[in-house]
Amino acid sequence: MVRRLLERQQAGELATRPVRVVAETVGVSERTVWRWLEQAKATGRAEAPVRQGYAVSDEVWELLGEAGGSVSELRRRLVATGGDFRMPVSAASPPRVRT
Repeated sequence: MVRRLLERQQAGELATRPVRVVAETVGVSERTVWRWLEQAKATGRAEAPVRQGYAVSDEVWELLGEAGGSVSELRRRLVATGGDFRMPVSAASPPRVRT
């Protein structure tokens, strides 16, 4: 979708409506789609960036259920197992919660 929008933008034919339709289709804001277009222009790549994330295993999901959905309790249980487990922390997390 971004590739087609980028082609229309480069041809001077891009309006807000197609951007709005793409945003609604993929469940993001219009601003996000405009940002994708700017990134595609800057990098020459219209593919979505690959996000580096944390994959939750079935075992961790099971432990979370046993912990009643409490992430704090999940962390305590994982740490108690003695494994080399590090809870993922986003850059937006306050420094005081980082371990």
